[in-house]
Amino acid sequence: MKVIPSYEAKSKFSEILRAASEGESFVITRNGKRMAELRPCQGPEIRRKQGMMREQFGPVREKFHGALEGFGGGG
Repeated sequence: MKVIPSYEAKSKFSEILRAASEGESFVITRNGKRMAELRPCQGPEIRRKQGMMREQFGPVREKFHGALEGFGGGG
């Protein structure tokens, strides 16, 4: 695991991120103290797409968009 100071991590972020995506891990320090780790993600990549939860929950019913009972605006 390569140790790099925060100012270097900031100035070379794109390069460090690319190295991390290729499997390298980093410890980022500030004033000699360990502050964070940057390492490759584990497991499958999750891609989100619009409507992906419809299969689990079905379509949103019209009542969902109505006003909630007890939350009227009469103040």
